[in-house]
Amino acid sequence: MLNDTGFDLWANGYDKAVGLSDEEHTYPFAGYKEVPGIVCQTVMRKRRPAAERTDTLEPFAVV
Repeated sequence: MLNDTGFDLWANGYDKAVGLSDEEHTYPFAGYKEVPGIVCQTVMRKRRPAAERTDTLEPFAVV
């Protein structure tokens, strides 16, 4: 468990760590930037009447 100082040190590098992990397709944040788009597509697809739903989401690529 981190104390206040440890948490602050960890949090300072969080955005950079997420970006690097996503760009390098490594654990734990591979695909991090794709998630909001996938969520948005899913929500928008479900908002349309079923008769209009002809598109499919591309499967989430795991690298």
